[in-house]
Amino acid sequence: MTKRTAKRVRSNSNSAKESRKRSYTDAFRRKVVTYSVKNGIIAAAEKFDVSTPSVTNWRKDFGVTRATKEAAVAGKKVVLPEKPVSKPSAVGRKNFPLAFRQEVARFSALEGVEKTAFRFGVSAPSVTNWRREFGVNRDTRTQILKEREEMGLSNEKAVGKKELLKLRKQVQRSLDALDKIIGVM
Repeated sequence: MTKRTAKRVRSNSNSAKESRKRSYTDAFRRKVVTYSVKNGIIAAAEKFDVSTPSVTNWRKDFGVTRATKEAAVAGKKVVLPEKPVSKPSAVGRKNFPLAFRQEVARFSALEGVEKTAFRFGVSAPSVTNWRREFGVNRDTRTQILKEREEMGLSNEKAVGKKELLKLRKQVQRSLDALDKIIGVM
């Protein structure tokens, strides 16, 4: 092995060590967080040889807030929990049942992604992902329309607001006319 090859092998092994994700104990993380409350995130990261984002995340995990830091700086005693506070699942994330996802995907073939998302109260990217998951595409629309026709269902779209208003006015006029006829007799 030449000097050049040996040097390359050594440098590759060092970079592999550096890129490996380190795991820390809760006790170590608590120690870093406690130090960071009084001395700051950057100072703690440098002293304990960890990244500043790690310190920031650990502070959140242990429930450190601005009020906690202000109390520590003011000289008050700050008590942190022994273990990190359990994290809630991602905000807004919901696990929708399989049947619901399928229905939404099929409905979107008829009405489009945006209208479907609004109607079912989900995000447009979710609808798009579910369409992909269940293989719903433009051809699916034709297939669904054929199925509905075989079942004897109408393929016409629902009545819009304007049409509904017109129908209500017509019904009201008819009722008024009936009242006049009945009242006259």
